[in-house]
Amino acid sequence: MPNIAKVLKEEISRISRHEAKVATAPIRKPTIRLRKDVANLKTRVGTLEKVCKELLSAVSQCQAAQPAPAPEEAEKGWISGKGIRSLRKRLGLSQGEFAKLAGVSDQAVYLWEQKSGMLKLRSETKAAVFAVRGIGAREARKRLAAMAPARAAKKSSKPARRGKARRAGSARWR
Repeated sequence: MPNIAKVLKEEISRISRHEAKVATAPIRKPTIRLRKDVANLKTRVGTLEKVCKELLSAVSQCQAAQPAPAPEEAEKGWISGKGIRSLRKRLGLSQGEFAKLAGVSDQAVYLWEQKSGMLKLRSETKAAVFAVRGIGAREARKRLAAMAPARAAKKSSKPARRGKARRAGSARWR
């Protein structure tokens, strides 16, 4: 009987294991279910991350294939006839000079200034007007001066009109 202590220890540990098993039995099945759910969610998250990565690469390819959008500045803001007139006056420009800067005809600027309310302009024209809006009087004069030699070269390449010369010298037209 020298091993009574050993036998008692084994019996105590067996009984404690049984009691622990009985105490944890009610939460065992829910714990197993939760572990399976977590494993399934991890798999789904991995799949979704993979799909998200593929979609992001597809979007970036589509964006690279599309032309660059027009500047947001041209999309925002309104242009009115009164605004055109005040901008032109602020820059100290005539209607013709403003028209050259905006890339339109003198008549277009005249008509814009006569209209009340907001103007409906083409996107290119709107962008040009916004570009002119962003410069000062000195810059406007510099741009006009830079445009002048180019326009003079275009005019010199055109043949002279004969009708005006005849009319000026003719007595019939006086």
